[in-house]
This record gives sequence, structure tokens and C-alpha cells, in this order.
Amino acid sequence: MTRNAISIVVCAVALAACSSGGPNTPPPGTVTTTLPSGGVYKGSLKGSSAEATLLMLFDGTAYLFYGGAGDTGLAGVAVAKNGAQSGDGRFTSDSAFDYRIGKTSASPAVFSASFAHAPAVDGTVANKDGSAGLAFSGSAASMLDITPSRANLGGLYSGRGMALGGTTQTRITVAGDGYLAGTTNSGCIFKGTAAPHEGANAYDVSVTFGPAPCPLPDTTVTGNAVLDGPRLLVALPSPNRADVFLFDGRK
Repeated sequence: MTRNAISIVVCAVALAACSSGGPNTPPPGTVTTTLPSGGVYKGSLKGSSAEATLLMLFDGTAYLFYGGAGDTGLAGVAVAKNGAQSGDGRFTSDSAFDYRIGKTSASPAVFSASFAHAPAVDGTVANKDGSAGLAFSGSAASMLDITPSRANLGGLYSGRGMALGGTTQTRITVAGDGYLAGTTNSGCIFKGTAAPHEGANAYDVSVTFGPAPCPLPDTTVTGNAVLDGPRLLVALPSPNRADVFLFDGRK
């Protein structure tokens, strides 16, 4: 049984206790919590054909990678921290940022997702400044059954490297030992490491950028990645969460 399945079972048991009226029934108004429903979920943004990939980690971190209109590839990512999931299957974080490539700044947001009808999921990213947010829906991806490994991740990926300041063609090479090296067409060189993330089909990534013209010059950033077949999606927020480095590439 996967950790995700254990979380769902715990949630189901908690709901059963509430409805039985037994001695463990919480007082009226009490909201029980359980581990977030970790894993990878694929779907789309509501009201459009733009694709969406949701990565949930068990530590309360979530990433929503989303595309743009007309199948233009990755257009941004919403990153939530310190989230919690209630007994009714709703994950909420009021410490989130929405990074849309082309915007001048990140948007503070409230990130919510409902797993009450797992394996389906639906949710929203509501920007606190009142600007247009996001709504998404999806279901658990088949990649949940594939164990992350350095061997699976290894290879050369070509695609787009992005930050709020712009986009550049980028290549990333991941060696069999997890060493990572990258270059961009604008002349940036960076290096780092990648390793499987325990409990979810994800990878932990750390990158140190060189000086300008790197997207985040002379900065070390950490985050996570999803490997979807030949496609690699990476999100690395800056330490102050004001910017993000995104990568969307394929082997």
C-alpha cells in the first residue's frame, strides 16, 4: 500500500468515526486533519483546454504547473507551502504564490484542493490582490505506479527555462549519480543535484546559478520536479519566493 493510499484510508476511518457517534467522535465544529494526499494529478484548467499538472507532497507543499491557451506549453506555476488537509479531504494553504511567466511579480494566493472524491481532484488558486486566479480539475496520474529513480531521471533534456523576467532555450543534463548541469542560449551556466523524493513520484532539485545573464544570478534555489515520460517539469522558487525558475523540457 502506498503512502497516498494510507492517507486516504486514515481519512476514511476518521469520517467513519464521526458518523458512528462513538466515543471518539470529535466535539461539534472540530476539524480533523490528516496528511495531504501526496502524488501527481493531471488534468486541465477549468474553462479552457490548458493542461494542468498538480504535484502534492506530504509536507504540505503543492505545485500546480499550468499551460497557456493554444497548447503553448508551460505558462506558469502556483507553489503552496505549509498547507494542511482536513478530515473531509480539503487541502488549504494561505501561503502560496502564483508565478505567471510574463508578469512583473508573483501574486500572493490562497491554494485549495479537494480530494473528497479521490482519485479525482479539483481546486483553485485565489490571488489575494484580487487579480484573476485559477481553477483546475484532474485525476491521479498513472505515473503514481512508477518508482522515481536516478536511472529514470538521467538524460539530456532540451526545452524552455523561465523566470518572471523572461524565457530562454535551456538544456539540462542529469547524470546517473544525480549530478545536474545546465546551460541556456543566453550564456547562463548552472549546476546542482536531483534525487528521488520519498513517498511521491517527484524529485528534489537544488541548483546554483552563475552570474548574469542567469535567470536568478548567483543564487542557490531548491524545489521539486515531475518526470512525465520524456517530459521534465521543474519549479525552483527563489529563497524570498519573489521569483521562480521553471523548466519545461524533453529528452
